Amino acid sequence: MASVTLIQLFFLLPLVSAFIHPGLLVNDVDIVRIKSKLAAKLDPWQSSWEKLTTIKYGQAGYTNNAVSGVYRDTVDGVVANAQLLWHDAAAAFNLGLRWKIEGDEQFAEAAAKILIAWGETLQDFDVGDDKYLTVGLQGHQLANAAELIRDYEPFASGGMATFIDMFRNVILEKNIFFLNHQAPSEHNHKHFHANWELCNIASVMAFGVLTDNSTLFDYAVNYFKNGSGNGAINNAITNLVEEPGTGTILGQPQEAGRDQGHSALDFQLFGVIGQQAWNQGEDLYAYNNSRILQGTEYFSRYNLGNDVPFMPWTNGIVSFSVISEASRGAFRPTFELLYAHYAQIKGVEAPWTERYRNYTTEAMGGFEGGGGSWGEGSGHYDGLGWGSLLYHLDDEDVVALKGTQSTISTGLLPTRTSTSATGTSVTTPSSSLSEGAVSAAPVSASLSSLSDVSIPLVPERPYGASEVKTSSVNTAAYSDIIIKLPAVTTAPVTVASAALPSITPSASATWIMSPIFEDIITVTHTVYTC
Repeated sequence: MASVTLIQLFFLLPLVSAFIHPGLLVNDVDIVRIKSKLAAKLDPWQSSWEKLTTIKYGQAGYTNNAVSGVYRDTVDGVVANAQLLWHDAAAAFNLGLRWKIEGDEQFAEAAAKILIAWGETLQDFDVGDDKYLTVGLQGHQLANAAELIRDYEPFASGGMATFIDMFRNVILEKNIFFLNHQAPSEHNHKHFHANWELCNIASVMAFGVLTDNSTLFDYAVNYFKNGSGNGAINNAITNLVEEPGTGTILGQPQEAGRDQGHSALDFQLFGVIGQQAWNQGEDLYAYNNSRILQGTEYFSRYNLGNDVPFMPWTNGIVSFSVISEASRGAFRPTFELLYAHYAQIKGVEAPWTERYRNYTTEAMGGFEGGGGSWGEGSGHYDGLGWGSLLYHLDDEDVVALKGTQSTISTGLLPTRTSTSATGTSVTTPSSSLSEGAVSAAPVSASLSSLSDVSIPLVPERPYGASEVKTSSVNTAAYSDIIIKLPAVTTAPVTVASAALPSITPSASATWIMSPIFEDIITVTHTVYTC
């Protein structure tokens, strides 16, 4: 009964948050960057683009394969046919990309026909548990394709409603059922390996953004952070270990003892969840001391032929006592994204991720391919790919991303709210920001209206006195936090938050930080009031 109530809540609660569109795996900043690279015929963007536009899954004449039932297994009188759905999901996404980049409506129309056909036709999946893989893997892909063409008017005013209704009733219902551990096989919440839950988290999140449903989006975020199954990040990365020789903390993936192919899939799905959330102002990449990166470094080091520590793992059903060498060196088209985010956008050390990015792109012919471009079989369609086209950054791109505080124009720090922490909008021009204040730039729909919110420090005491001053701001409402310290500040000065380490900036300086969504930033310093 509780599960019925929860599902009803998803459909009945008011939609209270504004989402950025397109804002799943691709946003407008990505599209602008890609267009500029293709105009200059620069690689790896150009080679990747040429591949996408020459495969059959990227052609306007592509014909959908919609059927009423999709089955991964031949059993109970049905024949495995899941390739029909994963081919069509890849094609819809590829065609949506072509429309966004080329502007030719024939590609949007072709993508719309695919999505509408499935919306009109799809009714059911496997009798067994494998259906939860399909609704997770292809669910998030279909939602991403729809997100790309949501502003194609014939789709928005016509078939999009049909597609959404199907998704809600046929796919989302199973996503939620699985993540709520209502399947009989889930009496042990860790029965299923991480990739099963990760793909369902990705699907719920993607549909939440597509339909502007903050309840769904928040449900996915919360499960990723706090869930009891192996898709929750602290279960998907099971142990923290020290790298031999350096002492660097690495994260052991849950499926590392199973095989490296499925472990690679986990990182592909980490990228999907991380990027979908990032494009809506939720930094799951940074969550729990960048747990995703700790795992990526572990996986990359081992799969490049190096030893790593391994802690025994069990869920009470299966046990892994040693790390698996099965499919060692396996890759998925996701390391362009993971490297770009951590090493380039955030500027953190990711040496093994960089090497694995290079290994992956070389193995795939110089760029990360996408659905329909790098082989057949379910593993080649578990993700949408095209990492080199979508996420590869050169030095100029990185400088541009870091050279401005605007989150809307750069995509560096997106957010999905434009109200202050108190629900009010108290603004002052940035030029009038006084010393001794914590300020924040609230996100707005246009750059011209970007301004500062100033939260003054505690009033000073009489002449000759001193005091410790503290000021806090909740980052839920803001993009960049600007901390301008007064000239009379003396040591110690600390800037701390739940997500960031304590930092001691110099006195009489302006310090700009990039917080995660809904973090509390606190500044403490001593001021002599003379």
